[in-house]
Amino acid sequence: MLCRPMIDIHDGEIVHSMDHFVLDLKTPENTNAYFTIYSLGMMRDVGTGLVALLRIETADGVIDGCYGETIGLAARMQRRLRTKGAKEDGTPVAGMASTPIRATIRRAPTSQQGEHWTVETAEHTVVASWSHPEPAFWLSAPAPEFHATHDYSTAMISYREAELVVDGKTVDGSPFPHEVWEQRLQRPFSSCHAALSEIAIEAS
Repeated sequence: MLCRPMIDIHDGEIVHSMDHFVLDLKTPENTNAYFTIYSLGMMRDVGTGLVALLRIETADGVIDGCYGETIGLAARMQRRLRTKGAKEDGTPVAGMASTPIRATIRRAPTSQQGEHWTVETAEHTVVASWSHPEPAFWLSAPAPEFHATHDYSTAMISYREAELVVDGKTVDGSPFPHEVWEQRLQRPFSSCHAALSEIAIEAS
């Protein structure tokens, strides 16, 4: 028997469409090493392209960077994220304390084993890898479940392992259970994860 596809007509304006990757490691010093990639199909008031944010603590101090395929794209994303303030756990949003920087951002071929991204600037090279994924699941979250005025849909993947290499040095840290997301999803979920084909639409 053939199954007909489900069609849900939505009258709201599209806010963004993207793949979003988060790599958040807990270090032995109980600090967080954070890296994220926004692969934007489109985002209202930001545009289209690749943006990466980084915040890690090193022996030489904090590296906090906002990187984009163009400086304008990175600046617009930075401006958008600054309106949000601190993250749910109270930690600063990565990439907000620095001047936006143009970068070469590359995604390696995706496989069932994981994701790999490289960010290169004149000062830093960042290599990020997500591996050992849990089974993907589809998420549909009408407002106000995740956002007061936006309906969300996405395919989500939680990764058991991840690695962050900055300027040739591997960051000493591990993924951890993400309490905020676990409360939202009512299921185990890693601090290293991806939201694929994430779409936000103004709730109608």
